[in-house]
Amino acid sequence: MSTLKRYLSILLCFSFMASFAQNDEAGIRAAVNDFLDGGTNGNVSQFTGAFVNDAVQRSIGRNGNVIGMSVESLASKLKPGQTMDRQTEIVSITYSGIAGVAVTETIYPSSKIIDYLNLLKIGNEWKIVTRVYSRIEKDENVLSSSSQMNSNPAPSNSPAPAPKKKKPEVVIDDGW
Repeated sequence: MSTLKRYLSILLCFSFMASFAQNDEAGIRAAVNDFLDGGTNGNVSQFTGAFVNDAVQRSIGRNGNVIGMSVESLASKLKPGQTMDRQTEIVSITYSGIAGVAVTETIYPSSKIIDYLNLLKIGNEWKIVTRVYSRIEKDENVLSSSSQMNSNPAPSNSPAPAPKKKKPEVVIDDGW
């Protein structure tokens, strides 16, 4: 009977951990969709609610310099209640602990914007803290090295991988 209890305890623990992971992914998707849908539909409060108050946005301007604006400046360009002619998609989400990254694609009639959104879990809610974006040609695609890195097996003469270390405890303020 104790083996059955142990098995059920382990199963319960894994399902509890899986529900946290699903909740985190759902929280990230909710924040990113508030950003995308709020912008598309001219819902300023939904759009700004996806960000922390002092979030920054950056890109490269026509003169080659780094440009940026506040969330409020970008939100002021939205036309409340007016739907934009664009299609949006979440390309990828990666997260661990309290930090996450989402890549989105917004397709306009003549171009495409790729957003790299950094998110933090604040309390139980995910918020965008930085947005770095690139306007590209409509037929260009998002490039990623992760699939290439994971699909190439290590050469047989390479050293054995280092043993996995114990997962460190999540630190909210690490002094940076």
